[in-house]
Amino acid sequence: MRISSCSYYYKWCLVILTTLLFFPFLGGCGHGLSAAKRDWSHQAIKGTLDLRGVDWSVAGRVRLEGEWGIYWNELLSPEALSQGGADERKQWTKLPDAWNKLEVNGKKAGAYGHATYRLKVLLDESPGHDMALHVPFIRTAYSLWVNGRLVAQAGQVGTDPETSVPKYQPQLVTLGDSGAELDIVLQVSNYHHRLGGPWQSLEFGEASRVIAHKDRTDGLGMMLVGSMIALGLHHLGKYALRRKDRTPLYFGWFCLFVGVHALFVGDGLIYLYWPELPWRTALFIEYLCFYLGLPAAVLFVRSLYPGEVSRRFVQTVAWGGLLFVLLMLALPMPRMTELTVIYQLFTIFSALYLLYGIACAALRRRGGALLAIFGTSVYAATVIIEVLYYNQMVRLGGTVFYGLIIVVFTSSFILSDRSSKALSVIEKLSKQMRELNMGLESKIRERTAELEKTNRSLERMNDELARLETSRRHLLTNISHDLGTPMTLIQGYVEALLDGVVTEPEQQNKYLRIIHNRITGLNRLISDLFQLSKLEARQMDFEIQPMRTKDFMRFFKERYELEVLNEGLRFQTLTTELRPQGSPEGWVRLDVDRINQVLTNIIYNAVRHTPRGGLIQLHMIVDEHSLVVQVQDNGPGIDPEDLPYIFDRFYKKDKSRNTAGGGSGLGLAIAKEIVDFHGGRIWAQSRKGQGACIAFMLPLAAPPAPRADAPNASNAPDAPDAPDYG
Repeated sequence: MRISSCSYYYKWCLVILTTLLFFPFLGGCGHGLSAAKRDWSHQAIKGTLDLRGVDWSVAGRVRLEGEWGIYWNELLSPEALSQGGADERKQWTKLPDAWNKLEVNGKKAGAYGHATYRLKVLLDESPGHDMALHVPFIRTAYSLWVNGRLVAQAGQVGTDPETSVPKYQPQLVTLGDSGAELDIVLQVSNYHHRLGGPWQSLEFGEASRVIAHKDRTDGLGMMLVGSMIALGLHHLGKYALRRKDRTPLYFGWFCLFVGVHALFVGDGLIYLYWPELPWRTALFIEYLCFYLGLPAAVLFVRSLYPGEVSRRFVQTVAWGGLLFVLLMLALPMPRMTELTVIYQLFTIFSALYLLYGIACAALRRRGGALLAIFGTSVYAATVIIEVLYYNQMVRLGGTVFYGLIIVVFTSSFILSDRSSKALSVIEKLSKQMRELNMGLESKIRERTAELEKTNRSLERMNDELARLETSRRHLLTNISHDLGTPMTLIQGYVEALLDGVVTEPEQQNKYLRIIHNRITGLNRLISDLFQLSKLEARQMDFEIQPMRTKDFMRFFKERYELEVLNEGLRFQTLTTELRPQGSPEGWVRLDVDRINQVLTNIIYNAVRHTPRGGLIQLHMIVDEHSLVVQVQDNGPGIDPEDLPYIFDRFYKKDKSRNTAGGGSGLGLAIAKEIVDFHGGRIWAQSRKGQGACIAFMLPLAAPPAPRADAPNASNAPDAPDAPDYG
């Protein structure tokens, strides 16, 4: 659990760091956050903006902000203004700002009307380069003159709703060598939107700088829009392929809605490719995406954390979005725009509720909740700032692009993390199934080989049942033989003694010794059975302790030599170090008594199958990962068909080594269980007539932590003496 938690927080920190590093790349996306060179310090005073002395190679561009002259409810041409008769009706207003707050004769001007703005810009005699003017969205129609020349127009300026034709069309105007003075006249009319007038700043500067900034901003904006739309289509495609999980569906909707909505706001990227798009159609699409984006976001969060986001709240938001869409279609154009204020407040309330729900999910340790809090908090903050900006309450705008990047990035990471975890589970299950199938196939091949000799025409299920039945009879036969034969002999000897067949004391003692030996063998068989059962049930106590590999090899090097020599055999011990020079010494964790029992059983088996005068070789090998112990003899060897079964309990065949010489048939089975308990592996190799090699491997372990009271680790622990092979 701790490792998983650390990994999760590492991913979270990586996402935040990546997002923050991405910010500089987005410089210039927002109206108020651009990092390009510019000078915003100049302000117009009483309709005049003095830009003399400005170093355009440093400043780049300047906002035409400050006090503009305004003629309310008058549309005056540059010729009419040059005559001077309208100066007594001129007022001063600060731009950028909607004219809703303008006071005319002690009353608010309101949203609907028309006006003429005028500004004089003073420049140096010879700037030495072409100048340009960037005109943003102006609600909702305008005509712009510079030095008496009409340079830009959007829609049709009029004095009433019938004569005014609204249109959004940001423009970039190249002025050439502008001279020492600019006389800017701007006619604006608005009868179709709740906010009227120039609510964004006009920007003036060196043509190459203004054009480069516009191209960079449009390029980054299109990159964001394209990313949102591509991401949305990607997740809708994922849902089409797997419809059981609706989370990609809601997230795909959200990405599409915000991506399309971004085309119509800010710098109006849609007009780069569709300049003649009708204003009413564009506004319908913009508001439709705005009204439907919130329900998609709420449904997405609900699909991630259903226990924390109320179903009733989701239904309220969904029905609310649908209601505003219907009202948008039913109401006339000016009234339709007034609905957005209500929906903006509804959006802020919904965002706060979602933050509360995600915070509850984080407290309950739901997957991805901390990332969701981070992304949603940033996005909610930028949405609130954007709402205030579009309602002319703050000057900072364009922040929603950053919030959108963060929330989409974090949400995509959460979905990817969920998909990755699900894929990991699937891969794990698939691996387990594959291993299980491989094991089953191996067992089927092994057991089918014997049954195919008798009946190849039976179905696979019948073959399996027959093989299991054969195995059961084989086990019962061996058990009955190992127990029954000695009991029959004992019964015969006892009856001979009882019937008086044997009367001589020496003969009777011989019979009694035979009976005693048989009973001792039966006791050994029963003891081995009991020990093997405890090993298989993992009920045997092990005293695991660390031991150096060099101590291991020294401890077992000469332990069996005397007993093997007493059997008339030769014995040889070899040790091999395959570890690189300078590597730390190897350690193993083991129960010395049990490993001694393993080696005793293996060497006992080799002694029983090696002819007198033969050679038994004990070879111990240490590499970088394991300790391997091999016992090699030069006896008759093992048939290849017997090799897979010599570690099975009671496996008996005339050529088998498991019970040769009257053994219990359990020695190698016990050895296998002990090695398995140590995390190792045991196997056998042989060629008929060339002897056999039985080996086992123990994995190397980390060295133990030093202790002040620990005994000298080089002193190997004592182990019981090996039994006499005679």
